[in-house]
Amino acid sequence: MPIANVNGTQIHYEINGQGEPLLLLPGLGLDKTYYRFGVPLLSRFVKTIGVDPRGVGQSDKTMREFTTDLWADDFAALVDQLALGKVHVLGSSLGGCMAMALAEKYPDKVKSIIVVGGFSELDRGIEINFKLRLKIISKLGMGEEIADHMGLWTLSRQFMETEEGGAIMEANKIAVRKNAPDVYMALIKSILHFGRKLPGQEKEPLFTERLKHIKTPTLVMAGDDDHFIPAGHSKRIANGIPGAQYVEIQGGGHIPFIQKPKESSLAVLQFLSSL
Repeated sequence: MPIANVNGTQIHYEINGQGEPLLLLPGLGLDKTYYRFGVPLLSRFVKTIGVDPRGVGQSDKTMREFTTDLWADDFAALVDQLALGKVHVLGSSLGGCMAMALAEKYPDKVKSIIVVGGFSELDRGIEINFKLRLKIISKLGMGEEIADHMGLWTLSRQFMETEEGGAIMEANKIAVRKNAPDVYMALIKSILHFGRKLPGQEKEPLFTERLKHIKTPTLVMAGDDDHFIPAGHSKRIANGIPGAQYVEIQGGGHIPFIQKPKESSLAVLQFLSSL
């Protein structure tokens, strides 16, 4: 599969289908297989460009401080190198933060964004969750403990009780353990940085206050059974971006494209067709 040399790094990507380009940005520490159930559905109607962001999967993992602005620079350069013109951007969880950063910083490269299970700020519960992950990794590394912790928060309990859900949880746990401890900790710190929760950021304005600068058409999607990033955070994004649409996926959990890929793909395609 192809690798692009852009912005001083290497980005691994995969293209499927034909038509309007749709850039797929995965969640924390997971690669392009994050959308493995959605791509066969989406690529029947659009050209999907799945990527491993810098620091993840088969892309360059050279250690440095990861930020959403840095990823935005990477993706903007990738769009140019692949001569995609303006693209639609679908980002889930941390990928949603990347999508919003890309739309704000490079509006001339973005046709629309779809933010799934996203957040523009961190409440105390989310902050504690991520800081607990840092403590677990610093003491135990990328072992079963951090994998179990991730699994418990990203899939709904009802889904985990099914045979399919149990198998997917195990696959996600294997995927997250492939991350090197120092790199995964840096990825977590990128979320805390985005949420203004690192030392010295106390007076920095929240990204919520910058949502009004995003002028591209936006769909905000949330799983109604997301106990990690509750739907209220998605509603805040939808209320902050002018003209944004909002939809909830019933039984979607934190990763609707894994739990409800058909419903999630349909919502995205309906949104794109409305444009």
